[in-house]
Amino acid sequence: MKNSRMSESQRELLADDALVLHVKNWQTADKYAVCFTKEHGKLRFIAYGARYEKNIHGRLLQPFANLHIEVQQGHKIDKLRSCELLQMPKSMDMQQMAYAAVASELTAVLTEDRVPQPELYEMLGAALAALMQRNPRLVVLSYAIKLLAATGFAPQLTHCVHCGEAVTAQDDAWFSPLQGGLICSSCKSSYNGDGLEPCSAETRELWQWLAQLDYEQPAPFRVRGGALMELEKILFKFIFFQTDKPLNSLNFLSQLKL
Repeated sequence: MKNSRMSESQRELLADDALVLHVKNWQTADKYAVCFTKEHGKLRFIAYGARYEKNIHGRLLQPFANLHIEVQQGHKIDKLRSCELLQMPKSMDMQQMAYAAVASELTAVLTEDRVPQPELYEMLGAALAALMQRNPRLVVLSYAIKLLAATGFAPQLTHCVHCGEAVTAQDDAWFSPLQGGLICSSCKSSYNGDGLEPCSAETRELWQWLAQLDYEQPAPFRVRGGALMELEKILFKFIFFQTDKPLNSLNFLSQLKL
């Protein structure tokens, strides 16, 4: 009986490497955190006492930090037992920080709790590192597109979602956030849905390039401002339709662009 209780206790304690997605103050002395871990997916927990000045957990628990954590499963919410520093976030300028916040919030809203996705943990870590060295806007758009594919939300960009016909580089097309894909010119006139957005061949090509972007050795590609803005509008409108909630980080980013 004693051994059974011990094994149950061991199962309740999760130890893993984690990237911190979000941290906020909780009640008078605690912090609430959302992390994405290597082996257990997304975890949410309370770090009790983390707001006290001498609490080491509070100092380490910062957005974008890479930690090794031990989390005790609770009845209503998990609690942080311990954490060790693997890598603190490097110094970022305001723009880099804003884009890192977008990548983190996208990860938080598009993933389910405790669904292991080790490849996503590695992908997020690579994106956070790359936005320090590369164009952060392109890095985060690329990450968002890869994240949609990894979580099963990727839109249909090669065929019309209404009639099923292939959409070629010579064809005009529009994007339906509601239907999650392209509407061809033949179907556009009879389409009753709201919110169609133009989706040019150049924008579709840019999407495919970003979906395969190697942050370390990016393939040569000419990115035009019009296609980039069109893709951005389509992408974030589509994500809003999938999550049914606005991204706070996008509001902050838009204020920086003003």
